[in-house]
Parts: sequence; structure tokens; C-alpha cells
Amino acid sequence: MPLLPWLAAALTLAAPLTEADLARALAGEVVVATDAADAPDGEARGAVAAIRIAAPPARVFKVMTSCREALRFVPRLESCRVIASAPDGSHELVEQVVNLRWYLPRIRFVFRADYSPPHEVRISNVSGGLREHEGRWTLLPLDGGATTLAIYRVRVVPRYPVPQWLILATLRHDLPQTLRALAARCAAGA
Repeated sequence: MPLLPWLAAALTLAAPLTEADLARALAGEVVVATDAADAPDGEARGAVAAIRIAAPPARVFKVMTSCREALRFVPRLESCRVIASAPDGSHELVEQVVNLRWYLPRIRFVFRADYSPPHEVRISNVSGGLREHEGRWTLLPLDGGATTLAIYRVRVVPRYPVPQWLILATLRHDLPQTLRALAARCAAGA
């Protein structure tokens, strides 16, 4: 089955996913790929993940931008609160606290979420325990808008030294859990 033009365009937005990865995501798998070592210091600290969700993009957007819901689908997220919102709803400043592992300190960070409902959320670091935190959710409608292909690209660099392998292992472990839980929350409320 050939890829639709917009899906082929999504490949460029979410590299390093391949056509084979996207085909697996469309078939119902959670797909996660870590970035190549393209950082200036030669260390990868990012990943891209995709999943097909049995809910329209508007429902997925609503769930994934809710702090209350995030506490239910993001592993080890201890707190989430909106500390400022644009009057027009175009962006928010969000503070989160994550307890990554028992042997690592909690990380508190603030990020700006820029919204283009119901198809995109861009995340950029503001302050806290992450030196870099950039992300992008892209929600592509499938089946006439009844389902969604959710693609999430993230790059994180903590302020304190953490081995590259640990960052990538955490992303490989947590992203599938996050996306499956997000899909379940969206389908439950659909």
C-alpha cells in the first residue's frame, strides 16, 4: 500500500522514522526510534515515536494538552500545572516534576507549549532541570478523521551529567508506555 502524500511529508517532520516504521505504526504498533548522534558533542539525546490512536485528532489533542490527563498517561510524572496561559489559548507555560528513577534526582522544569489545534503542539524549554527540552506532537487524521496517527519527536538534555545510553534507554522504555497510555485514555473517552 503506497503512503499518502501527507504521510510521506510526515517522514521529513519526524525523521528518523522510516516508511517501514510508519507502516508498522499504521498497523497498530508503537514505534520508537532514537536519534543518530547528531548533537554537537556527538551524543544523541532524542527520539521519535508514533502510534495509531482510535480517536479523532481533536480528542487526542484535548487529552494530551491536559495536565490532569498527563498525570494519568506519562510515566513517573509527579506533578503538572499550568502557570500561565495566553488569553487566546495559543500557548501555555507548564511546570512538571518527573521522578525518573530511584537513583536519579527528581527533575522540575518549565516549558512553553505552543498550540495549533487539533494538529500540533510544539514544546520549548523555559527553565528548570533540563538544559534542553524540545518537542513536537503532530496529529494526522486517518480514516476520514475517525482515528489519528500521533507522531512525537523529543530532545532532552539534563543540566547535570547523565550518560547518553541512560537517556536513550529511558526514552526507549518510557515512550511506548506513554503512547499506549495516551491511546487508551483517548479511546476510553471517545
